[in-house]
Amino acid sequence: MHKKLTLVRHGALDSSLDGCYVGRLDVPLSDEGKHQAVQLANHLALAMADAIWCSPALRAQETSRPIAERLNLACSVMSELSEVNFGRWEGLSFEQIRTDDPHLVNEWAEMKADFCFPQGESQAEFQQRIAQIAEKLIDCDHRHIVLISHGGVIRALLCHLMGWPAKDYLKFEIKRGGLATLNLYADGAVFTGLYDAQTD
Repeated sequence: MHKKLTLVRHGALDSSLDGCYVGRLDVPLSDEGKHQAVQLANHLALAMADAIWCSPALRAQETSRPIAERLNLACSVMSELSEVNFGRWEGLSFEQIRTDDPHLVNEWAEMKADFCFPQGESQAEFQQRIAQIAEKLIDCDHRHIVLISHGGVIRALLCHLMGWPAKDYLKFEIKRGGLATLNLYADGAVFTGLYDAQTD
């Protein structure tokens, strides 16, 4: 017997934030993002989900509302689903970060165990959160969970559940307004699908 997991990334943000690192910045969805949330709700209408878990971030909760209404389910807000805290890199582009902190960028790219975002969250703390989420998913009694979160959380969680190295999180992308689906078994997971609301 297995359970289903649908990992939803929140919808699009204001275009001024394109290419920027948005972790704990609490920003709303753009009009495009709100449209994507409705698309996601339509896509999941027949999903037969029995639980919705959501990040506390405004952009995630705005994405969850039409989904929760369409599925007629309450949404459980979980702090563990928050995006990584980028510290003083919040709102900056990669080029800005690479110019300001080239050595730290290299440490991040190498996934060093002791890496910490400047004035933000450490890699160890983030991976611990991901392990806690995975444990909750495996232990819960729900048969199909829709989890609404962020790009970093979703990619790290996929790596954890699929047994891939954590550094492989850069080898794939779940776009804003997109989702991935998995089947969870007692001894692992099977990747079953990918949906991109932006091109639907």
